Amino acid sequence: MSLFRKNALDALSSPEQLDQPLRLLRPGQWLLLLSLGGFCITIAVWSVFGRLPVRISGKGVLIRTNSLTVVQSETAGRLLELNNDIGDCVKRGQLMARIDPVNQEVSKQEARLQLQQLIDQDQEEDRLGAIRIRQQKAEIARIRNLVKSGAISLDQLSQREKELSSLVDSLEARDGQREQQIQQQRARINARDEEIKRIAQIRAPIDGCVVDRNVHRGEVLQAGSPVFTLDAQNGQEPLESLAFFPAGDGKRLNVGLRVRISPTSTKQQRHGGIDGVVLSIRQLPVDDTALTKRLGLESLLEAVRTEPKGPLIEVKTSLKADPNTISGYDWGGGPGPALQLSAGTPTDVRVLVEERRPISYVIPILRDLTGIF
Repeated sequence: MSLFRKNALDALSSPEQLDQPLRLLRPGQWLLLLSLGGFCITIAVWSVFGRLPVRISGKGVLIRTNSLTVVQSETAGRLLELNNDIGDCVKRGQLMARIDPVNQEVSKQEARLQLQQLIDQDQEEDRLGAIRIRQQKAEIARIRNLVKSGAISLDQLSQREKELSSLVDSLEARDGQREQQIQQQRARINARDEEIKRIAQIRAPIDGCVVDRNVHRGEVLQAGSPVFTLDAQNGQEPLESLAFFPAGDGKRLNVGLRVRISPTSTKQQRHGGIDGVVLSIRQLPVDDTALTKRLGLESLLEAVRTEPKGPLIEVKTSLKADPNTISGYDWGGGPGPALQLSAGTPTDVRVLVEERRPISYVIPILRDLTGIF
């Protein structure tokens, strides 16, 4: 008995289907394979000829060149009066605060003590000079009596009278010198009084409005301590963006690179940012003291600090103008937010430092895997 059916044996021995092609894939599967191949080719071409933007981020603030002025104390002392606060507008020369210059008062007392010593010395010299003159006159009177009696010659009397005249002239000259010293010391004291009066009064150096106050009444100030910050608010200087980047990223920056500045008060996802270019780069890192002096407002120090904290590179950028927007600046072609920008606005800044081929990110990985350099 055969193990196989007769129909199966007949099908194997028949040559009818030997001329038909063998189907490895269905038509739908071929389409999928071609699409996948095209996609891989596209990715390969894009990885070689395409470009990916490389950006670095920093913090910044909008400034108006020379618009912020720090009002400082010229001397050390306790703050007695504080006449203005944030938001007040003042005129140049207006009294803003008054301090008690303790160190200057001590110096003035020392000058007055020196004056009194000169006066006492002058009086003592006058007293001693008067005694010497009386003694000389008494001696001349005695010699004159002796001349009358013929005990001594007239020449001796003439000699003593000349000595008296010379003594009087010498005492008068020395008295004039002492008087001159006294007058000079008085003039120095008067000048010191005027100087103390001037430096004790903190006056506005310009017309402007107070945007920051750094002290409180009763506080002890040092010479050069910042008291107020004034904004000239004349609107004549254009706004600029002052940005700060970590020192490591700062070395990748160059003048002319494109930047995107986004005020922190706006939504970057909705409005984007203002276009601009890098105008200048400060080569040396800046510390907190230099930052405070540069910004004019101590309160802005934390706003421009990046994470992690460390040395920062200062970069100044432009802001591209667009008269068709409410703010007056180009927001990448869009209308931008409905607001007016002002000095002191914190910003987020992104700089396009280069454009890399995508394959450049893969090559280092392949080198690590294969060991080919």
